[in-house]
Amino acid sequence: MQSLQPEIVNFDDPQDYRDAYDQLQIQTCLRKPEAFEDGMCCILEGRFTGDPFPLENRLAFRDGELTIWGGINGHGKSLLTGQLALQLADAGHKSCIMSLEMEPKRTLFRMCRQWLGHYPQTYDEVKRFLARYNESLLLFDYVGALDQSIIFGAIVVAAQQRFCRHIFIDNLMRCVSGEDDYNSQKDFVQELCAIARRLGIHIHLVHHVRKGKDENEEIGKFSFKGSGSIIDQADNLILIQRNRAKEKRREDRTLTPVDDRSEGDSILRIVKQRNGDYEIGRCGSTARRRPFVTTPTARHRGRCEK
Repeated sequence: MQSLQPEIVNFDDPQDYRDAYDQLQIQTCLRKPEAFEDGMCCILEGRFTGDPFPLENRLAFRDGELTIWGGINGHGKSLLTGQLALQLADAGHKSCIMSLEMEPKRTLFRMCRQWLGHYPQTYDEVKRFLARYNESLLLFDYVGALDQSIIFGAIVVAAQQRFCRHIFIDNLMRCVSGEDDYNSQKDFVQELCAIARRLGIHIHLVHHVRKGKDENEEIGKFSFKGSGSIIDQADNLILIQRNRAKEKRREDRTLTPVDDRSEGDSILRIVKQRNGDYEIGRCGSTARRRPFVTTPTARHRGRCEK
């Protein structure tokens, strides 16, 4: 009987897959202007050239780009990127999830909960989830710090041999020697950008921000830990922050139904989008519904404000 579990590739063998990356055949970069006609028409017509993220069509994840997702510990970075992977799968795009902080079974169980909209109650619910995403998710079976060359090689294998268009890496600090090793951080992110461009895939990197005086302090572009050069190299920077003020009002029973509907439970700030027109936006989402899904009913109820 064929297993319904999404494929898990184990890279316990410390083989250096970097050779596969170095041997990639690179297509010529010298092209006539007519080769860019379709892309120019997309800009003219306001069409996205990447996979759209349903925030009122203000954000897209394009091939050959790197997106960094930042936020305070426990504010939903991994939760949101997991939901995005489900959305991409529903749209027909395969993703590889490299969570170096959480075992694949726990990652999948949380994603199952997101898909259902409630905590799984039966084996049948788990089996339905696995059957739905068996061919569209790939899990990297390793937890802990890992040599960068193996991470690069795993990305190449996932993209070239398993046909993944999106790679999720959680998180940056598991891929470098330390928070103060700025050169290692810069080199790692620079290499991710190069791999994304050469393979024509989109890489999502989760990263932490520095602690402020409290969790209510608004985080910004320069809140990221480590080297400032990673901000410059990334194509997109998205910050996630829980709406603690709303949570406090809910606890105090002073939150009105109108405010509950109009305010997001979490705030997304698009602080950089190199190839998009929208930046510095505040987008609210309500976590108690399943946000960011591709169904026509769009259960996400968020707002974007310029």
